[in-house]
Amino acid sequence: MSEIFVSYNREDLKTAQAIVDGLIAEGFNVWMDQNLQAGENYDEITEERLHKARAVVVLWSSKSVKSRWVRAEATIGARKNTLVPLMIEECDRPVMFELIQTTDLSKWHGDRADPAWLAFIEVIKKRLAAAPTASKGSESRGGRPASEKARRRVKPPKPKQRSGGGLLTAITLTFLFGIFSAAGIYILRPDLVAPVLTRLAVLASADTAQAAPAASASVAAEVVAPPAEEPILAPEPEPLQEEPAEAASVTFRECDMCPDMLNIPGGTFLMGAPEEELARNAWEGPQRKVAMAPFAISMTEVTYDQWDACVADGGCGGYTPPAGAKGRGLQPVAKVSWKDAQAYATWLSKKTGRLYRLPSEAEWEFTARAGTTTPFWWGPLFEAEKAATGTDPRGVDTLPANALGLAGVSGNVREWVQDCYVNTFANAPLDGRSVEIAACKLRVVRGGSYKSTPAELRIAARARLDSNARDELTGFRVAAQP
Repeated sequence: MSEIFVSYNREDLKTAQAIVDGLIAEGFNVWMDQNLQAGENYDEITEERLHKARAVVVLWSSKSVKSRWVRAEATIGARKNTLVPLMIEECDRPVMFELIQTTDLSKWHGDRADPAWLAFIEVIKKRLAAAPTASKGSESRGGRPASEKARRRVKPPKPKQRSGGGLLTAITLTFLFGIFSAAGIYILRPDLVAPVLTRLAVLASADTAQAAPAASASVAAEVVAPPAEEPILAPEPEPLQEEPAEAASVTFRECDMCPDMLNIPGGTFLMGAPEEELARNAWEGPQRKVAMAPFAISMTEVTYDQWDACVADGGCGGYTPPAGAKGRGLQPVAKVSWKDAQAYATWLSKKTGRLYRLPSEAEWEFTARAGTTTPFWWGPLFEAEKAATGTDPRGVDTLPANALGLAGVSGNVREWVQDCYVNTFANAPLDGRSVEIAACKLRVVRGGSYKSTPAELRIAARARLDSNARDELTGFRVAAQP
């Protein structure tokens, strides 16, 4: 559930969106009513988010002070002690809010180093630190806090009872503690985590086997069914990820200097990062099931050799990007913009008669995951030898490949995809198509670069760049009709 609720007037949408983008860039989980999906009840969803938010940011302007909705949302925020008022233009606030300290961003133009913005962020942090964690039910609907519900379910311990159940519980808690402790540092020191997890697993397995006969009866006796009115957790759903069939994974290359392409038969998968994934950012969700149509994608990032062939053939606008630190050849081409990548795809299409393009963000993630649901394509823990990181990029023929045979999806150079950047997947297509918005300036890059941190190399990690930007960390791979 989002920590921050943003209340604004529709006429201030542009400013509101800039503030939301800034908050998300600062690492906060933010909700505004633009995140509503088609078919959702506006009043119900808005009320639920408002009551569960730990900070209610109200944008005061000459328009919003006249809005009954904004006033009502500000009133609820004040009553719940979650209100964070923000002045986005000079105006007279409603009388009841005049005495509440308000941050002035009326002269803010998007600079996250601006002292006024930094002051606002400090206010947000203090409000979140002071606010209690949202309960499962909203006050307006008479919801009961989760802690009270949990207390009603707890069965008093049985004194003087000793059995294998105590040992089993201790083993389980120790094992879980080991897992969570390892998870907390998996990004920084995976080399320390793996032996710990292995040792815990061996100990737990051996001790549990000894304790199970004596513990089974007492454990069964202590199981308490939840009250009838309480929701019962459903069993974990079967994985939705469907690895493309091996029989359909046929490669092709249509000219000497064309990319090697891999046919993908399509399937379904869960796109985005689950809420519990460590280092997850708010703009990597919500996670949702996406159905993919067949397509083809290049097995490596486009190289300097391939780009130079385009220029030599009169394509790519005649633009020759400067060589990288390791020269040209099989190095991934860099310092090419999103528009430059489009020009390369156009040249390939004319040369081969097949439609080439940039992959959609969904296509990129589907093939990068290669049937996995873990933070990295190789598993849950960061493994430096499987990521193309270091002081310089590497030749595409030297990079480790995932289960589908795609090399360099984590590291080397960031990869342009077709999609216009939006800070949520809430309204993204569920059929693998790209997100397109009129007059879009920011496009998505995926995969991280050789300079990225492990957190940035997670499959779900995403970033944005101006479509005209050319930098040494960014290249691309192409997609095509199968």
